[in-house]
Amino acid sequence: MKTLSLIFWSILSVNAFSQCADTNNIYKFTYLGKNYEIVKEQKSWKDAAACAAERGGYLLQIEDSLKQLKVYDEILNGANISTTYTSVTNGGAIAYIWIGATDQATEGDWLWDNNDNGSGSKFWSGGNTGSSVNNAFQNWGGKLKSSQNEPDNFGTGQDFAAIGLAGWPARTTLLGSPGEWNDISGTSTIYFIIEYDSVKVPADTTSSSILEHSNTGFKPYPNPAKDRIYIESNKSISAYLINIDGKKVGTFKENELDVSELARGTYWINIREDSKIFRYPIVIE
Repeated sequence: MKTLSLIFWSILSVNAFSQCADTNNIYKFTYLGKNYEIVKEQKSWKDAAACAAERGGYLLQIEDSLKQLKVYDEILNGANISTTYTSVTNGGAIAYIWIGATDQATEGDWLWDNNDNGSGSKFWSGGNTGSSVNNAFQNWGGKLKSSQNEPDNFGTGQDFAAIGLAGWPARTTLLGSPGEWNDISGTSTIYFIIEYDSVKVPADTTSSSILEHSNTGFKPYPNPAKDRIYIESNKSISAYLINIDGKKVGTFKENELDVSELARGTYWINIREDSKIFRYPIVIE
């Protein structure tokens, strides 16, 4: 389903042979250990998927409500995209951004076919009277009002999912609200979001036994964080925060750390218990 990103973020940002998008039109952000690019160039769904693959990633997949909220916030407040940058006539005359969902292979079988290779995890079955597969997350139009209106394949050929930047039809929320998904024609040319699997994990020479967030006895929160990070633990621990370069940027005191002065981005909390260190990714907004 996904093309693994085999190079680090720093290399991707200067990749000379990824010419499908101008770097001046790309807004980058990180979330829970992954990197993302909002590409402010208008392409069809297939061209967007091809560009994502060329750059070493794949079109965005949204697995839960927290990721949905994070992505939508980055669209509006990070990339500063106008909610009226374009108008998709087959989608209620509003602006959209492509994500990696499609039912182009079989009508009603919605897959996260993020790089357009004909395979992926199925998350929705049917039209607007359908249902989630194995309780998978979905945000189709009408969900906010508890009225399932999408996907409706209106006029046929609406086989690709996108995030609406306004309610639709235009100037209403009759069928969908801002941030919800709609199925639209794949020939529509709109912005898109690329997701990458790998992020540069910082080296930490303080311990040779780092276990990636494998101890459920520790719970750092909130994530993402803005001002302070807390660690819920039933044990006596010591913990510190490191940045992408492996530099220690803060030490927890009584399981609490002020991060209000730190730059936005992905960090790692290293929690020491005896001779082991448990590492947890965390995003500071």
